[in-house]
Amino acid sequence: MKGHDYSAVGYYFLTIVTEGRLELFRHVSAGRFLPNEAGLMITQCINSLEARFNGLELLNSAVMPNHVHLIIFNNNGHNISEVMRQFKATTSRMYKKGMAKNGWKEYGLRLWQRSFFDIIIRNQRMFDYINNYVSINPERWAYDKINDGHGQRTDEIYKEINDLR
Repeated sequence: MKGHDYSAVGYYFLTIVTEGRLELFRHVSAGRFLPNEAGLMITQCINSLEARFNGLELLNSAVMPNHVHLIIFNNNGHNISEVMRQFKATTSRMYKKGMAKNGWKEYGLRLWQRSFFDIIIRNQRMFDYINNYVSINPERWAYDKINDGHGQRTDEIYKEINDLR
């Protein structure tokens, strides 16, 4: 968000998407994820964020086939942009090793799209809505705009969250 201090204490909803929306981490069947090794690696990296960044709390996350959602509480002045840069760099390195060693699906020039999507969570209603969205995201994959195969009806999460501000 233009002009926002990303080291400010607060709650953040973050989404990062694979370059070209490649489905590299898992697939969904009957509303359930079937993770592959790459998806498990991404999950491990997410779960290590709190240890790597003292004062950062991971409140919820979802590893989707081609993107990752995180809800983070930044209580220690970490620059969220730097946290995301390091997360993307670490997962990219580890994914490349998995391609070489384990034959993981290849990608183009980079694993992740540039930057990230973010929403600063400003109130409890926003938090509750986003937290629920992240929790049920696998069940809603068929309606997800980041799913290139979504149906006619799609989730309008960003519009709905803006209405809660």
